[in-house]
Amino acid sequence: MELNPTKTRIVYVGRGVTPSGVVREFTFLGYDFKERTLVDRNGVLFRRVAPGASKAAMKEMTRTIKSWRVHRSSGASLRELARRYNATLRGWIHYYGKFWYRNFSYQLWSVFQSRLVKWVGCKYRLSQRAAERKLNRIRRAQPSLFAHWSLLGSTDARSRAV
Repeated sequence: MELNPTKTRIVYVGRGVTPSGVVREFTFLGYDFKERTLVDRNGVLFRRVAPGASKAAMKEMTRTIKSWRVHRSSGASLRELARRYNATLRGWIHYYGKFWYRNFSYQLWSVFQSRLVKWVGCKYRLSQRAAERKLNRIRRAQPSLFAHWSLLGSTDARSRAV
């Protein structure tokens, strides 16, 4: 077995004072491992090296959601959109959800939410504000359609980041 010199480096992931010039984070399998501020069950803040969705993975997920061009499917129903996209969203939630940090859930939710608002605006020919209100009314009337999508807006109490 050989190590690739361009991919191999020493990373300091311990606590305390870090020597100057030493890398403190690394990316592996779509996760960024770096020191994060976390909240325990009692609400006490603490610092620990922990994984979270990497910036590259977040950019790729955002790019994928935008490439779906949801707003162009104005002829489709909300149930059709849920059938199309829930599997992919569920896969991301299950893969990155083990280490569920606010930055992951908020960014993914906000990107998809903006696409849904745009879809409602195009489908019903509404302004953005009116589309947001209509989407909220639809969400309250048909919560089963948003079952997996609503997971994006929540956080797991075990591993919330600050």
